[in-house]
Amino acid sequence: MEGIKKLFPLGWFNREERQADAEGARKLEKFRDLVKKNDYRLKDNHPLRELKLVVLDTETTGLRPQAGDEIISIGACVIRDGRVLPQLFHRLVNPGRHIPPFITELTGISNEMVAGAGDFCTVMSEFLEFLQDSVIIGHSIEFDVNFLNYKLKPYHVRINNFLVDTGMLSRALNPQWKIHTLDSILANLGIEPEGRHTALGDALLTAGVFLNFLDRLEDLKVFTLWDLRCYIRNALMYRF
Repeated sequence: MEGIKKLFPLGWFNREERQADAEGARKLEKFRDLVKKNDYRLKDNHPLRELKLVVLDTETTGLRPQAGDEIISIGACVIRDGRVLPQLFHRLVNPGRHIPPFITELTGISNEMVAGAGDFCTVMSEFLEFLQDSVIIGHSIEFDVNFLNYKLKPYHVRINNFLVDTGMLSRALNPQWKIHTLDSILANLGIEPEGRHTALGDALLTAGVFLNFLDRLEDLKVFTLWDLRCYIRNALMYRF
C-alpha cells in the first residue's frame, strides 16, 4: 500500500476529508442539483445556432488541484445565432496562496491584482449563475471543468454540462494538421492571438475558432446537438 501511495499526489487518498467552509457552502448550495438540471440530452434536437453556448477558459496557479493549485481567473463569453454576444464573464479569483512568478509572467496576473478579488466560492456562484445549463465550449476543456469540479466537490456541486473540445474538433475536421494546440489552430485559421493567456482573451479566441468550425460542421450536415454528439463520438472511434 505504501508503494502505491508514492505513485499518487499528496492527499489523493483522503480527498473526501477536505472540509467545505460554511460561508462557501451557503453561497453554492442552490447549485447542488446542477447534475440533475443539466441533462443535455433534453437539448439533442435543438439546432446548435439556437443554443446558448458558453465558451470557458480558466487561469490557475498550476496544473494540479489535488496538490493545492488554485483558480486565479475565470473568463467566458456567450455564442448564440452564430455570433459572440456582448454578454461576458471575467473575474479574478483570490487563490489564498502565492502565485508563482512564471504564472504571473504568463498570464499577467500578480498577487497584488488578486488581493482584493473574491474567493473561489464567491466567483463560482456568480459563474454558475451565468452558465446555467448551457453547452460549454473550450480548448482542452476537460482540464478546466475537472479542475473546477475538484474544487467544487466539498460543496456537493458538480458541473455536468455537455462539453465541446475545440482541440478534438480540430483533429476531426483538420486531419491534415499535425498540431492542434490553440496557438497552432489560430495560426492556421489566420486569427490574431489578441489577449492570449488571459481567461477572457482565450475564451474569445476559442469562440472565434468554434464559429469557424461551426460553418464547417454545417457543411457536413451537423446541425443539432445530437448531430454534434454523434460526430464527436464517431471521430473518437474512427480517427483518434
